[in-house]
Amino acid sequence: MTCTKACTVSAIFNSGETSMLILEAEKKGQYGFAAPTDAVEVSDEEALITQVFKTAVPGLPGQNGIRQGENAELKNLTAESGTFAGAINANGGINIPLAVGAATDTSAVNRLYAAGLAAVTDAFSLRCYPLPADCSSSNGTVFKTDKEPNSLYFNVPPNSSFTVKCGLVTNARPMHNYSSIRGWVAPLRLPAVSTKFTARFGQMTTVARMGRDRDAFTLVPDQAAGGYRIGEIIDITFDHVRDADAGGYHIRVREIYYSNAEQKWKMKTTQALAPETSSNNGYPVCVYAVVYEQYQDGGYDTEDRGALWLLHGGNSSRGCVKIATVKGVHCFESIYPFSGYYLDMENTNSWALAGAFLPATMHLHCNNVNPAYYGFSSMESNIIVSEAVEDFVDPEAEEETTEETITEE
Repeated sequence: MTCTKACTVSAIFNSGETSMLILEAEKKGQYGFAAPTDAVEVSDEEALITQVFKTAVPGLPGQNGIRQGENAELKNLTAESGTFAGAINANGGINIPLAVGAATDTSAVNRLYAAGLAAVTDAFSLRCYPLPADCSSSNGTVFKTDKEPNSLYFNVPPNSSFTVKCGLVTNARPMHNYSSIRGWVAPLRLPAVSTKFTARFGQMTTVARMGRDRDAFTLVPDQAAGGYRIGEIIDITFDHVRDADAGGYHIRVREIYYSNAEQKWKMKTTQALAPETSSNNGYPVCVYAVVYEQYQDGGYDTEDRGALWLLHGGNSSRGCVKIATVKGVHCFESIYPFSGYYLDMENTNSWALAGAFLPATMHLHCNNVNPAYYGFSSMESNIIVSEAVEDFVDPEAEEETTEETITEE
């Protein structure tokens, strides 16, 4: 035993009912002791027992073993089986070897239970589909419906800059005052051009401005409108040219939300860097989904209830990258909180490329906890570089414009 201070060691008899003092150390150091039982208790909380030997009782196999008292700490433990009366804390993680073809309920993972969880996951996921009647563009793009079912395709003309809107619809909306939606996954098929993704999540009134440059805001809060201000606007800007000096592709996230405490609109800007080294892993062409999940329902002025991830294909070892934390939204009075998104594209190439709107998924909470948040968190590579919060100022609020605006409730 190695102890950090004066301590005692006692042998435990009769399942803890009686004990016998077998060692009394006057100061810290290393001590050896022999115990008449295989259960001992050490008073020093920081003491470390490095080896324990047990002499075999006649007629019984010899085994090494020790019963950990509340003040003992084991560096390594090998056991054939064990029963624990309290919670087991394994902050370093647990490695479970999964035998191929494990077929019993006592396997490391109960396959029947795992299959049941897959069915539950499907039940708590709502599919929503592109609605042609609610899809539009700033340059008269014609949407094609002859590719995949429930999908819309469009061309990105050469030397062009424009905005396309994808409206989504589902026939399985959670009704009444609360939507129960905690997040969504929006699959994308993007060309290798400068792109911005913009979406509103939750209850708020917004104004859409299509056909602006990529640094402008495609969606802004309607600050003159009343009603609830418990949603947020997310826009994600992708640089399609790799920054050799920085060692990757720049990604900017802007989150616009209302601060109830300050009674004003705020904006959080997050800079991320995807450290990819090959065009086979380029952005945004290798991004196949934007993911927004919050672990619980966001309330007024909550912080970091959720996160934004990108699912990434190509030849990258990072299949799920975290690009921002988000405050989270309140689902009250928000029957359909994720109703679509916008794509702004700037194509300086001399040939046309194709993009697509694909079916998306909304995730409901399970007992006010969103398992999807923890699932994506477990796989993430955090590529966030910096965060900054400031007051949101609409640069076009005071300008007169003749361009069409769209107000969304």
